[in-house]
Amino acid sequence: MKKNTKKHLIFCMVFIFCCSAAFAQNTHNLSRYNGKTIQKIEIKTKRIDPEIVRHNFLLQEGELFEEGRYKRAIEDLHNMRIFKKLDFKISRTPQDNLIIRIKGEDGAYVFPLAFISGGGQRGVGVTLVEGNYLKKGEMIYTFMGFGDDGIMAILGGAYKDYYASFKFENLNFYRRFYEHNWVSMKGIFGSDRDKKHFENPLSEIYQKQDKLSLTLARKRNDFTIFVTPEYFYLNSADKFNDGIHSTVTVGVDYKRNIRSSTNFGALFGYGLSDKKEALTDLTARKFGYRLESSFQQGYKWAGNDYKILKLYTEAQTNIEFKNHNLLLFYLKWQNSFGSPFEDKVQTHDLLDYGKHLRQRYGKQGVGTGLSYVWYILRDNLGLFSLSPFYEFATVYEGKHYYSQSGVGANLSYQFWRFPFPVGLNYTYGIKDHCHQFSFIVGAKFGQ
Repeated sequence: MKKNTKKHLIFCMVFIFCCSAAFAQNTHNLSRYNGKTIQKIEIKTKRIDPEIVRHNFLLQEGELFEEGRYKRAIEDLHNMRIFKKLDFKISRTPQDNLIIRIKGEDGAYVFPLAFISGGGQRGVGVTLVEGNYLKKGEMIYTFMGFGDDGIMAILGGAYKDYYASFKFENLNFYRRFYEHNWVSMKGIFGSDRDKKHFENPLSEIYQKQDKLSLTLARKRNDFTIFVTPEYFYLNSADKFNDGIHSTVTVGVDYKRNIRSSTNFGALFGYGLSDKKEALTDLTARKFGYRLESSFQQGYKWAGNDYKILKLYTEAQTNIEFKNHNLLLFYLKWQNSFGSPFEDKVQTHDLLDYGKHLRQRYGKQGVGTGLSYVWYILRDNLGLFSLSPFYEFATVYEGKHYYSQSGVGANLSYQFWRFPFPVGLNYTYGIKDHCHQFSFIVGAKFGQ
């Protein structure tokens, strides 16, 4: 090879390297914009009102640029789950101010889904979800479920920082009480699963329950404030705990870097604007936090047949490693302050990961759990994961502590173009020595 040719090749390689370095600095080094004034934010979309996007973007015109807040603002727009693509550009004005340009490819969708379950949880469910049809980034959803032991109907919606949900539930089932403070579960998709595994209950009571509840919530930055009035009427064959158990619950939820909820627009390609980032390793570990606390109250002077008072607190944290694997930990505490049986603390509400056949109850209780999400495969089709877990809960009742614990794993596959993960759950109940295999759609769907 001639010397001139070698020189040209070396020059070209150096030139490409310098251009690449300059490009990387231009696209990744955002700290050089820190402290500069954001003069203008330009937003272009296909369908959604740009002012809705502006409302959800953390930075505003006239503010000083901060790299950390800018990255969080980008995540907030991805988490709206209505964009196929999102592009962000920053340019300087002659006055050394900043112009942020946001270009989004969005649309509208209607997502219907029906499912049929068999075995120990027989039932039929239908879901219909609408997203961004009104061009306001809204989501409206309905759910109807029919099972062996009742029916459930939900109507809800979200707009900007507001959320509302109306729920009706009717249950007709047998509740079984066992030795050592064990009691059967309840739910529309089969509350009789314990009968095949545990014989000779101490008693069996036929119950009818009707619930009507309305949840209203308002989100502000990382905080969500919510209130839930609920009408609850219980009728038992032997008058056990009969009457009105209505309550009002008020609470607050703080959330930072916790993965967003179900993406119903995935089937149509919406909500996948950060798919590329999700398939790219992180530059550093990422920490997430969640803290929720609520106060529930029901008194006789308000038409109640019982005095009900409950406090609930939950703390959750997760570590997302560079390869996106997750280490999850939660801690829950609840106190019912001598409320009637139906409103006592139940271990089912203190456990998150397993599928259990029975539960224990008491005046107060605490629960904790640890899980590791290992992504066996991550590609353009979806995410294949294995999540082993351990969980433990204990309740205090009648001068005794009663505990429930479980160990197991979830094996699931999450298609990018389908809103729910599907897979299998295996739970071994350590205290009652019960093995349970369950088909799962979503997280705790059907419990």
